[in-house]
Amino acid sequence: MTDNEFFMELIDSFPIIKPDIELEDIDMIHMRMEIFASYTNKLIEEDDIQEVTRCFNFLELRTDSMSDELINALNVSYCEALLLGENAYNMESIVKIMPTKLSVIYLGYKRYYEWLTHRGSNC
Repeated sequence: MTDNEFFMELIDSFPIIKPDIELEDIDMIHMRMEIFASYTNKLIEEDDIQEVTRCFNFLELRTDSMSDELINALNVSYCEALLLGENAYNMESIVKIMPTKLSVIYLGYKRYYEWLTHRGSNC
């Protein structure tokens, strides 16, 4: 799957974010993924678990066919926005509704982030 195909499918599945996605340059993969992360964070705040689950399932179904750049954006933009965003306090319960592949990616990024911050505090 190309990066552009991913975002076209994203827009088709979540038309509410289409204007924001299309404002970003097509090559700004991380910024475009951040928009999806912001949308997911908003849904978590609204306690719209059904739509949050739909967001997670969208990513889950595509992780195996994502380019390296998309996987990087999934980690650095999407997972980090959840980890450090408005809902950071609630992520332990949110991770429980993540499908398997996405939860592995999220928890792996969380461990990496904790390692980085711990390492940085020892410098």
